[in-house]
Amino acid sequence: MAGLFFSSCKTSKDLVYLNNTSDEELLEGMPGTIAEYVIKTNDNLYVDIQSMSPEVNAMFNPTKTAGASGGTQQNFGEPSSQYLNGFLVDLSGDISLPVIGKVGVAGKTLNQAREAIQLRADEYIKDASVKVKLLSFKITVLGEVKKAGVYYNYNNNMTVLDGISMANGITDYGRIQKVLVMRTTDKGAKTYRLDLTNKKFLSSDAFFLQPNDVVYVEPDKYKNVKLNSPMYTLFLSTISTLILILNVL
Repeated sequence: MAGLFFSSCKTSKDLVYLNNTSDEELLEGMPGTIAEYVIKTNDNLYVDIQSMSPEVNAMFNPTKTAGASGGTQQNFGEPSSQYLNGFLVDLSGDISLPVIGKVGVAGKTLNQAREAIQLRADEYIKDASVKVKLLSFKITVLGEVKKAGVYYNYNNNMTVLDGISMANGITDYGRIQKVLVMRTTDKGAKTYRLDLTNKKFLSSDAFFLQPNDVVYVEPDKYKNVKLNSPMYTLFLSTISTLILILNVL
């Protein structure tokens, strides 16, 4: 039992992120480049088309009136509002917009989608100005973190370290050498396993998170031993006391 207990103890090296880096080391080529996000079905988009026509503007911001402030925040400040007021990419890869109708956006980057909507808007609206942003940027953080849950992010350079930080960090039972990132692709789910003690993870395709990624921190393989160690200690203490009593008698 004692051997198992000591073998389950972590060394300081097991607890340090990027422990194979040296002081003032230049990590050339790290982190890797951020992959430009490609729009998928069921993504929710913010699309704003502004023109000289107040009527057209009101179709895209129904609660925002000329001279008023806070309309965009009202419409898109919360996940529920984003769901109601955003434009969902349907199974055909299209979004349905007021005035200009359906526009295919799946498989395009945000900039490509903006250009496609701009071309369509120019056919119907004079002097149209188009903005397109992704609303459905959420990640799920599970496993040995202090606050597992779903987190929303609107920064396109969010990293796996940012995601773990949003979950208040890894617990004492987490293995920073075994962090799983699961990503949905058109061909199915793709998985990445990251060792956060090794600087090589900075160049992984999973270092920068994408919308709907799942981050799972695996538990230490000796977690059950550690959780039950007080019981083992009490058991051994009881046995020792009984042996002492029997020797006295």
